[in-house]
Amino acid sequence: MQRFIVFLLIFVGSILLGWKIAEDPGFAFFAWKQWSAQMPLWFAVLSLLIIFYLGYLIINILNGVDFSVYRWKNWRQYRRKYQSYSKTNRGLVELIEGNWQQAEYLVLAGISQSDAPLINYLAAAKAANERGEYEKRDAFLIKAQEIAPHATIAIGLTQANLQLAHGEIEQAHATLTHLHAVAPKQKAVLKMLERVYVHLADWSALLVLLPALRKQKMLTPDDTLNFEKRIYGEMLNSPVNNNEPDIQRSWESIPKKMRTEPAVLASYVKQMLRYPLHADALETLLASAIKKNWDTELVKLYGLVPAKDPVKQLAKAEKWLQENPSNPVLMLTLGRLSMRCQLWGKAKSYLESSMKLTPFTETYAEYGKLMEQLGDQRAAMQSYREGISHAQQ
Repeated sequence: MQRFIVFLLIFVGSILLGWKIAEDPGFAFFAWKQWSAQMPLWFAVLSLLIIFYLGYLIINILNGVDFSVYRWKNWRQYRRKYQSYSKTNRGLVELIEGNWQQAEYLVLAGISQSDAPLINYLAAAKAANERGEYEKRDAFLIKAQEIAPHATIAIGLTQANLQLAHGEIEQAHATLTHLHAVAPKQKAVLKMLERVYVHLADWSALLVLLPALRKQKMLTPDDTLNFEKRIYGEMLNSPVNNNEPDIQRSWESIPKKMRTEPAVLASYVKQMLRYPLHADALETLLASAIKKNWDTELVKLYGLVPAKDPVKQLAKAEKWLQENPSNPVLMLTLGRLSMRCQLWGKAKSYLESSMKLTPFTETYAEYGKLMEQLGDQRAAMQSYREGISHAQQ
């Protein structure tokens, strides 16, 4: 209905306009320099409207062409980026699967249009490292640093990882030391530094690093304690401690609280057993530690200490039977001490009890020595054979 009304109005208006034009068509006169033109007014108006309409059509066509060109350019750019992404993605897959040469080719091919070329260079460095092309690896890492100077930590960690994989411990140490100076709280750097210090057996440096690991909550209190015990134990067992003064200096550098830890004390005693002049001091130290904190490793070491008064030493150890009547390690220690006291029957009883509880190879060896002392070579050989058999199981 609305369309009909509009059509009717246009129709009536057209009739009225035509009637007015028929009454007085009017004229339009145009002149420019020596040129002039005259035409009915209605024709001039109609021509002007047609010209405007054609101009409008031309502008629309040009805009459409420009938009099509813009879309085509965008499509080409998208296509190139997609191809770059596809190559990078395929390269990373090849890297994971261990196809180093193909991985390097693909990630490098995807660099030109990549939104994140840093990933490409790091992946290429990894592939080159795995192929043993270390100069190429370093060149890729330098390129990565040039295009992403803000990613120093990520690039440095990648470099240190690759250096460690290649066995370049000293170079990795230098890289990580620099990164630690730049970012002292960075957890990945701290973790890798810990690995490097363990590789280098640099226990003093590990002790310095320990508070940072604890502060960054990378170690629980129990982990920290175990770590400290290991570090101090390794310090005492270090090859640099090749004489008694060196061992004593290392021992005195350890906090007193840590010296009472069984694992640390055991490391110290094992080193000092090479120096019999300190046997009585070791015996006293071990006896006191065992009384405060029962530990089977310390009990075993107690039986190896050649104190001047083995009878007194045996008497101390026998008191521990009251609370530990079925401990195979204590029985082994008592057997050893009884042999030093030349109490052959008691030694035989203790060693046999130890073997019944737990067949330690050491116990069979001691029993074999006892049988040799008693002149029973057959029993001695049988004990040695059984000890070897248990050691091979």
